Amino acid sequence: MIGEYSLAEMMVVQAAREIAGSGNAFVGMGLPMLATALAKFAHDPGLIYSTEVGVGDWDPPLAEVDHAPSGIGDPILDRCAAYAGDMVDALGAWLMGGRIDVAVLTGAEIDRHGNLNTLLIGDPAAPDARFPGTGGNTDAACLAPRVITIMSLEPRRFVERVSFLASPGYIDGAGARRAAGLDPQGRNLVISTMGVFAFDTADGGETGTCEMQLVKTFPDVGADVVQALIPWPLRIAENIAECARPGEEELRLLRHLDPRSFYLRPGRY
Repeated sequence: MIGEYSLAEMMVVQAAREIAGSGNAFVGMGLPMLATALAKFAHDPGLIYSTEVGVGDWDPPLAEVDHAPSGIGDPILDRCAAYAGDMVDALGAWLMGGRIDVAVLTGAEIDRHGNLNTLLIGDPAAPDARFPGTGGNTDAACLAPRVITIMSLEPRRFVERVSFLASPGYIDGAGARRAAGLDPQGRNLVISTMGVFAFDTADGGETGTCEMQLVKTFPDVGADVVQALIPWPLRIAENIAECARPGEEELRLLRHLDPRSFYLRPGRY
């Protein structure tokens, strides 16, 4: 804990602030479920909360919610949703149809160009570890006009190159998305347990290095501490900002949405 909140809580609070105002959010498994719920209840009641199973515009009164959805298929999502369809709707009509403004994702690994790994570690023929799979992450990373990734800042997760590129960010630099048949994408962000990263590109991956760049740090966390956990020379913004500490109402709502630490228990996030 730092003060009266943990770094994991600070990560989710800051993620909620960054998600607020995004319009129609496609919400992936894990921490995105909690952070987007907090964004909706704490900052942006008009935020449209949709998941890959086809739940569209989950919009319940807070009084009827005793926890954030525990997964993309949590029955709580069927209550007070404007639409309950299926994955064809979510991945086809919404993502491919251009009806999503931001995808909120996570993964096992992320690299300097924002690529995500949600599949395996090691040799694909005999992997050291397997993860649940790509789900809608790949579709969202390819098709959403903007991606916000939430990821604990650990050397095993922030790697120079993902073991398996399951969900493309800027792939390997300027022009790589277009060369792969994908549209430019941005302003992409990564929210970690130490600060916020953007990417060194002004046009969604057409120019610049397209590498992760530290733009905001959390209170009491220096850029040198962040660099010590990153296995490549990190780009740091000239005018780096410091995120505001969580407010009392933000923490109250966060703890209401995760009352049993389903998401924020150490080892889970």
